Amino acid sequence: MSTYLLFLNLPKMTNILVGKLGQFSFPAGQYIYIGRAKQNLKTRLERHQRKNKTLHWHIDYLLQYAKLEKIITYDGNDECDLARHLACQPGITLPIHKFGSSDCSCESHLFHLDGSHSSLDLLPGYTVFLL
Repeated sequence: MSTYLLFLNLPKMTNILVGKLGQFSFPAGQYIYIGRAKQNLKTRLERHQRKNKTLHWHIDYLLQYAKLEKIITYDGNDECDLARHLACQPGITLPIHKFGSSDCSCESHLFHLDGSHSSLDLLPGYTVFLL
């Protein structure tokens, strides 16, 4: 199993229907989404980069509007540890409760950055590999 982070930019405030989760107003700005691939990481990341796909996961709905700027893989399998780490960082908010985390106890796996620091500065102590 592999964990990955998607770094997104949403150019303007956008109202998005996120499947069964509901309709939400996403503020403009930078986002980090934490996900995991139980098997084929390469296939999962390629899917995230495609615009034409069946909308299945919460992130699929946001990716219809946001620009995927960077993907980082994390050598570890606990996306929840990483989510808890990001959730307590200053300058980060959780815009939507249970986004990407319907199968765990995390508040969210989507994070909105206020722009006060580099997104990679938020990951001290984590080994990351740029794709």
